Amino acid sequence: MTIAHQLPVQVCSEPVVVSAHRGGVEVVDDLADEWRNLCAEAMDDQPFYRPEWIGAQLRAFVPGANVLLITARLNGRLCLVLPLIEEKCIFSGLPVRRLRSPVNAHGARFDGVRSALLESDPTISATWNFLKASVKWDLLVFPYTPEGGTIDRLVAEARASGFRTGQVPEKPSPYIPVPSNPELLKQMPPNSKLRSQLRQSRNRLSARGDLRLLRVATADRKVINRFYALEASGWKGQERSAILSDPRTRQFYDEVAESAARFGYLSLYLLEAKGDLLAGHFALTTQGCCYSPKVAYNEDFRQFAPGHLIVSEILEDCRTRGIRVFDITGPNDAWKMKWTNHTHALNQYFVFGQTLVGRLAHAARFRLQPTVARCLPRRLKAFMHG
Repeated sequence: MTIAHQLPVQVCSEPVVVSAHRGGVEVVDDLADEWRNLCAEAMDDQPFYRPEWIGAQLRAFVPGANVLLITARLNGRLCLVLPLIEEKCIFSGLPVRRLRSPVNAHGARFDGVRSALLESDPTISATWNFLKASVKWDLLVFPYTPEGGTIDRLVAEARASGFRTGQVPEKPSPYIPVPSNPELLKQMPPNSKLRSQLRQSRNRLSARGDLRLLRVATADRKVINRFYALEASGWKGQERSAILSDPRTRQFYDEVAESAARFGYLSLYLLEAKGDLLAGHFALTTQGCCYSPKVAYNEDFRQFAPGHLIVSEILEDCRTRGIRVFDITGPNDAWKMKWTNHTHALNQYFVFGQTLVGRLAHAARFRLQPTVARCLPRRLKAFMHG
């Protein structure tokens, strides 16, 4: 690991020291213990922001990546972590030096990790001042990022200091507040037709044997493989989007399962009826919230709505454990929205450098492309009608 720069930035009574750590995935591993401690006191501790998740992403999908890990410390205490990948790529037809978040669609969402213990938070300004002064780049890109988080505030700092920025909405990500009152839970989902269907499904399945929800907190290889096989048995397997369809994807989820089990937040759910596996959720539970980035159901039992049935069982399990939120993650698919009207707003954020390439990239992405998109349908219509 190399530390390229350290920059003390006086933004409060004590200087914030911002550092750039460069290398491969070992940069993440070297800081992992301290990073995890920061997560425990963070503004938003989601499993997708933890070092084991970021490390698994890098090892599985971009093992040769040039990692740039930005840290901010106040009085020697780690207060902010921002992992990035440095790369050269083509953006809107232009060769650019890009810094991007080290996640893909499997990451569900991304944000920097920031301490919640500071009365006022000087680390955002200090981190931005460091990025603009000490790192060479034409473009910053942050997909799958929640509004109001660390990245959102970092982009606001960039905009306030005269940098060109962009914001493109992603599909909202649904979540279900879990009622502590069991009577309120009986009124879920709010869709009455679906509630009735689930009651009928339970009655019909009772003739086959007991309906049983398993929650596995260990990285049991047989159980994990059983979930993988279930996911690959349906349309995901046919479209080759299942975990088993790509060795890299399997490597990623294998590592996440092992790490989550080691640190005590794996919640692998399986729903069974008389030995038949009906549905499963690859879920993770941290700080009173259960996240479910991967789901599967048995299409042979589709008449019983197994995908919905397991959600109702998971909500009951969450209630008994004092879990306050079930975060389904991913986009607001129609089946998810039958359970809730609550969503997280996510965006893809861009910050363009004050280089010539940065200015051209901004113009190409946010001026030329929208203009072409508006004009092209009219041109096509005129062409089609002679």
